[in-house]
Amino acid sequence: MATPAAPDRARVEALFDALLDREPGDWRGWLTEQCGDPAVRAEVAALMRAHERAEGVLDAPAGDALSRLDARLEERLAAVGPYRIVREIGRGGMGTVYLAHRDDGQFARAVAVKVLRRGLDAEDVVRRFLAERQILASLEHPNIARLLDGGVAPDGRPYIVMEHVDGAPIDAWCDERRAPVAVRVRLVRDVARAVHAAHRALVVHRDLKPSNILVTDDGTVKLMDFGIAKSLDPLAGAHTAPLTRTGLRVMTPEYAAPEQVLGLPVTTATDVYGLGLVLYELLVGRRPQRPRDRSLHAIERAVCETEPPRPSAAAVRDDLARGEPTAAQLALRCGTTASRLGRQLGGDLDRIVARALHKAPDRRYPSAEGLALDLERHLDGRPVAARGDSMAYRARKFVVRHRWAVAAAAVIVVLLAGYAATVTVQASRVRRALAQALLEAEKAEQVTDFTLGLFEAVDGDAAARGGLTVRELLARGAARAERLDAQPGAQAQMLDVVGRVHQRLGDYAAAAPYLERALSLRRQTFGAAHDATAESMYHLAVLQAARGRYRPAEALYREALAAQVALHGEGHPRVARTRDGLGQLLQDRGDYAGAERLTRAALAARRAHHGPVHPDVAASLVHLSYQLQLQGRIAAAEAPTLEALAMRRRLFGESHADVASSTTALGLLRTQQGRLAEAESLQTVALALRRRLQGAEHPEVAQTLGLIAAVQRRQRRLAQAESTYHAAIALTRRALGDEHPDVAHATNGLALTLRDQGRLAEADSVQRVVLALRRRILGDDHPAVAMTLHQLGVLQQRRGRPDAGVPLLERALTIRRGVLGVTHPLTLESARELAALKRVAGGG
Repeated sequence: MATPAAPDRARVEALFDALLDREPGDWRGWLTEQCGDPAVRAEVAALMRAHERAEGVLDAPAGDALSRLDARLEERLAAVGPYRIVREIGRGGMGTVYLAHRDDGQFARAVAVKVLRRGLDAEDVVRRFLAERQILASLEHPNIARLLDGGVAPDGRPYIVMEHVDGAPIDAWCDERRAPVAVRVRLVRDVARAVHAAHRALVVHRDLKPSNILVTDDGTVKLMDFGIAKSLDPLAGAHTAPLTRTGLRVMTPEYAAPEQVLGLPVTTATDVYGLGLVLYELLVGRRPQRPRDRSLHAIERAVCETEPPRPSAAAVRDDLARGEPTAAQLALRCGTTASRLGRQLGGDLDRIVARALHKAPDRRYPSAEGLALDLERHLDGRPVAARGDSMAYRARKFVVRHRWAVAAAAVIVVLLAGYAATVTVQASRVRRALAQALLEAEKAEQVTDFTLGLFEAVDGDAAARGGLTVRELLARGAARAERLDAQPGAQAQMLDVVGRVHQRLGDYAAAAPYLERALSLRRQTFGAAHDATAESMYHLAVLQAARGRYRPAEALYREALAAQVALHGEGHPRVARTRDGLGQLLQDRGDYAGAERLTRAALAARRAHHGPVHPDVAASLVHLSYQLQLQGRIAAAEAPTLEALAMRRRLFGESHADVASSTTALGLLRTQQGRLAEAESLQTVALALRRRLQGAEHPEVAQTLGLIAAVQRRQRRLAQAESTYHAAIALTRRALGDEHPDVAHATNGLALTLRDQGRLAEADSVQRVVLALRRRILGDDHPAVAMTLHQLGVLQQRRGRPDAGVPLLERALTIRRGVLGVTHPLTLESARELAALKRVAGGG
């Protein structure tokens, strides 16, 4: 039999090369059409099948080929060193990760122990594992998982011990919470700063992807898994020798940079590219690199040649033919619609992502910190480096940030623009004048900010010693403001500052004329629908509420809120702040359900804009805690109270007025729960802190004294409670005057103390004074009025006058049913007392 002729090698190679250059698909049909020679066709088909099998190893992340070793080789460990293994929590190419506890009696903490997997004791793998340990030892950053220990297991395998991070991958964390774009950008900014810290330690991560970035419940990011990281330190020891050898590309293909796919040298720019990939996926819900199949050729083409769509375009694109989620479904991850998401991503974020994902490493951000800074600028509304430095762009960004500050400059802009339209030869002069106008407006803003900072930098100790330094500064500021009649905008700003500082010192009466005049000037200068005017409305509303003048405060809050929503939209921080203030006012006026709705809306907006840890978020949590307590939902108030206190301690340390406020809130909650010893301890700490920071005569010192007196009364230390109440009442009257809700509150506590001492006639007299005061200040249907009516009704029974108590309790029950609802604990309490009193009086 004749031997078949060998196929034409040149023809085989030409067809094979042509297939590699084609888009992946049904290559068999194309080959049949192009080649009639069965021998050549069979040879090409064999090459293609071999190519697909060989390149399929890239279907999995780096090292997953090793992970497919027989899992039966891995036996469960009981302990390594002093660490007792609890359970397996992860498995990678080189190691198995366990949750463990230190088990030698010296320390008690949960840790993550990574042990080299059985069967992977080849020299290169052991060197890489030890390199990870060496790299982790060189890194110290709050957003990088820390190395705690290391050693050798009883069977000779090395292990490393890291902090246990109880978190979720960054993409899952964001999607579960429907985190908005700003939160996602802020998280990537934090990751970029952690990566930059690693780069400063001469370490390139090389495997940045969502699964290697965990986020804890409080929003803290932790960069994990330096298993394929590379040291750039030429003086590093043997364990940190280069980890990439010819022919072995250590990477996760879906998150690989072009230089990794091509086998070129890896630098810090590789991690910048990885950050860009993570940012893209968090924003859009899709990966920018989407090869048609898993072959190396397809991956190289997608990563190195194909430009990904801009995030704003990808956000509105539907790929239903490929069985992927719709754009609307993906946008829900960010709590928005596809069209809104596209608008949010357009402009700066498109350009930031494009620069981070540039194919050429030298065209990306020069460092991970450079990317972090641009993300920070975007969050702050400032010009980003990725947009360049065009005058138009920078001017637009400036105006968005400083609307009121450029009001005067805007007039110049309009005049100059009209002039430029008619006299084109003066175009360069117009541009120079515009730039100068913007510069002057920015300078005025900076001077004002400096002045405000000067006032606010004076510590509370000065106030406690008599406040001479503060008041000297205030007097100078007020005198300076009086000389600015020709500049009403600047004059209003200065008056506003002086008034706000007086308010922070607790000197509400002195603050009022400054804030009222500032608002009047801004209304005259800018009109009602202006940001500066709305700010003055808000500041005066806060003051009026603090003075107990609730009706004018509510009118100002609502007017400011309407103007700010029209100017900025619902999600703006100033809108959230004003809504939060209005919620506090409704709380003071007795509308607890309405207050809770506003506070929850403000809290959601603040979390969306600022992230989970921010002073404004903590403030809303404290307000929510009070509102829940006032509605009788004591258990529900526990979580926001504790979260706010922990957040403020983290942000400010122990010595801060906001920490004192949260300590007071927790003390009140503990009082409600009957944990009186703990409550007294908390309020005593808060009182000392307030006196030191705010001065002995501050109204909030008086409030805390009243809360301590309430605990003392409930502990039956009645003489001590009476003395403390008298001190609280006297201080409140000095600070706020006689006609204030806080005076009524403290006086009511004194009446209850007198009642508990058996001094019933005195208690009756004092309580009727409280009732009259509360009706004048709060109106006839306020819950505090119902509280006083209820207590007076119960007191009549103790005085042997049940008939006199019945109408008082009936009125209290009517108010509570209308305001608090029929199931509120206080409503039920009034109903029980009324029934009991009627039985005694013979009326039921």
